[in-house]
This record gives sequence, structure tokens and C-alpha cells, in this order.
Amino acid sequence: NLLYVALTNLDACVYQVTYSAKLLTTAVFSYFILGRTFSISQQTGLGLLMVGVALVQVSQVGEMRKPTGEHPLVGLAAVGTACVTSGFASVYFEFWLKKAQDFWVKQGQVFFF
Repeated sequence: NLLYVALTNLDACVYQVTYSAKLLTTAVFSYFILGRTFSISQQTGLGLLMVGVALVQVSQVGEMRKPTGEHPLVGLAAVGTACVTSGFASVYFEFWLKKAQDFWVKQGQVFFF
């Protein structure tokens, strides 16, 4: 599991802040797949989130102290991959739910997935 790999290679607080980038990846996939638009305040919030995640990562890479078994770049790659796959899966599922026209087809999709 990518999240387990990330948590074993990053500090818990760095992991939590970095995994919040899932909101950003979900927003990007929503824009491209669903054609959703965002207001200026939503875009500003996403930009501030991106800056916050970047600052936490820069501070993590800048620290030379590494506890035993921690590899920050491996943890960062695992969190990044988990964010992208989770964001894509949620938007893709929403796309298929919105694509179905019949109410009972939608209910069946929700039930089986």
C-alpha cells in the first residue's frame, strides 16, 4: 500500500500535510475530465494549499537528520502517487455516475462499487 510506504518513510506531520495535496489533484482532474470551473477564491485556496505543501517538503528535504529507515524522497514519491491515483479514481467514478442516465443504473453502480 502506497500510504503505508509513505508513512514509514516520512514524519507523520509531513505525511499528513503532503497527502492533503490530494485536494489539488482531484481539482485538476475535475477540471480536465468533468469540465468543472473554479471561482477565484477556490483557485486562491488551491494555490495556497500547493504553496503550503511545497514549503513543508522543502523544510523536510533541508533537514539532514533522518531517523532510521526513513527515506524522504521515497515517501514523497509514494504520497504523490497515492494523491494522483486517488484523485483520478474519485473523479473518474463521478464521471461514470454522471454519465448514466437511468436512476436505477446509477443506484446499481453505487451499490457494486
